[in-house]
Amino acid sequence: MKLAAITLTRQGVDICKRVESALEQCDVFVSHKYDAVAPAHWRRFDGRLASLVAELFTQYDGFIFVMATGIVVRTIAPLIADKRSDPAIVVVDVTGRFAISLCSGHLGGANELANRLAQILGAVPVVTTGTDVNETLAPDMLAKELGAEIENWEALKTVSGMLVDGEPVGVFAEPNVRLPDLARFAAKKVFQVSSLEELDGRFKAGVVVSHRAFPADCFGAMPVILIRPKSLVVGIGCDRGTSLEEIEQALAQVFSERGLSQLSIRNLATYVLKKDEPGLLEFARRRKLRLEAFERHEIGRVEHLIPNPSQTVLKYTGVLGVAEPAAILSAGTESLLVPKVKCGRVTLAVALVPEVGVI
Repeated sequence: MKLAAITLTRQGVDICKRVESALEQCDVFVSHKYDAVAPAHWRRFDGRLASLVAELFTQYDGFIFVMATGIVVRTIAPLIADKRSDPAIVVVDVTGRFAISLCSGHLGGANELANRLAQILGAVPVVTTGTDVNETLAPDMLAKELGAEIENWEALKTVSGMLVDGEPVGVFAEPNVRLPDLARFAAKKVFQVSSLEELDGRFKAGVVVSHRAFPADCFGAMPVILIRPKSLVVGIGCDRGTSLEEIEQALAQVFSERGLSQLSIRNLATYVLKKDEPGLLEFARRRKLRLEAFERHEIGRVEHLIPNPSQTVLKYTGVLGVAEPAAILSAGTESLLVPKVKCGRVTLAVALVPEVGVI
């Protein structure tokens, strides 16, 4: 994490010295008032905390405020927007007795940072998130640990509330997803199931880790959080000059027809001759997806695995296929979840990564 530590007092200078020496990537900001006692490399400000924090708020992953909690609350109130994007906020009192996780405890990492600071300072970590204090499953932390995305954030509050209340909650993950050990939550009525059918009336809520899309009524009235692991590789071939819009439409069509979630796309894959296609590059950029391109000899190693070799493709590219072998190579598998589909000037294939999650 890229961290900023800020202090307004002489005692805070001493605390920040200890924190800086123990953490990597920690910039310290101190009022000019303490020039004489603060290290020369620390950054100075004129004492206007609100202006400083507003300027820095999107530049750091986390903030360590060595001051009173009330000051911090009033300072960050106009700036905080969403737990998915807000930085971690931890408050340390000027004597170093408490490290308080104030904001973005899970996704932002404030709980973890508060515990780390407590170790450094010999302080008491103060963490108040319900799932933590009840020592039960936190779905947003599970998603973070898996490197996955939550699709339906509106369900998080409901399901988390049931977890805190000790209601029975079922957790399902696809066979290729390795979850952390959930057995430790059994006393809290959190149970892993092996099929979606087992998410029945025994449970008040569910957590589903899957690349599959589900009908709106799939789980009935049961609140379910959908966690999307990064487990799909999309192989792409296209004609020269194919537009971004054509690629988007083709992907949407294939994923809709095959019942797949686009949030589970890990990366794109193609043949080296296609790696400079403007439409494909723009698609990857907008989706923030890595585009992996393979050479002819690499494609040749897996051509025997592709179900739809093409002599026409061979004639123009020197390989028997683009989308299918690229997907297989990138995913590290020997089969395809979705064999080649031709949509206008775009050809797509999808491979499932054999193992994702806590590995």
